[in-house]
Amino acid sequence: MGRKGFLLLIVVVLVLVCFQTIVKAGEISLKKEQEGTIEKYLKQEVLKPNFGGDIFTAYEMLASNEKLGEIYVWALISEYYIEDKVIESGTSMSVPLVLHVNDSERGLEILSYTMPGDGYYYEKDIKKQFPKRIHSKIFNYSSVHINKLIKEIEEKVENWMS
Repeated sequence: MGRKGFLLLIVVVLVLVCFQTIVKAGEISLKKEQEGTIEKYLKQEVLKPNFGGDIFTAYEMLASNEKLGEIYVWALISEYYIEDKVIESGTSMSVPLVLHVNDSERGLEILSYTMPGDGYYYEKDIKKQFPKRIHSKIFNYSSVHINKLIKEIEEKVENWMS
């Protein structure tokens, strides 16, 4: 590699580092207890049990916007109950959500949430509610990601039974 090629490589690396720093600058970084706040909120506010069971959650944080007070997550929320000594699954949802938050020195407070509508509205709502930089991740959210969330919930259900 010649001197010009080496200089070009350095410039490209510097541009990428600067771009990544700019993109991350407005992010909300979650502490462990704040992750628990999100999980508790998802359990209590997003999905109500229809079979009298308990709600279990797992989520992946996709991004956040500190200025707007928004955290973007993909949440898997599932109800489990016991019938005839067998664990049954009840109501369940797997969906991207916008959590509207207030992150202050008192901690993370979740004020409300928004989720995309079904069918015709889904794509339009994703484009309206979520930042463009995560649209493709949402539209291509794979079974690999969902299986990871399922395993996390299954572990919680096992601990619940113990």
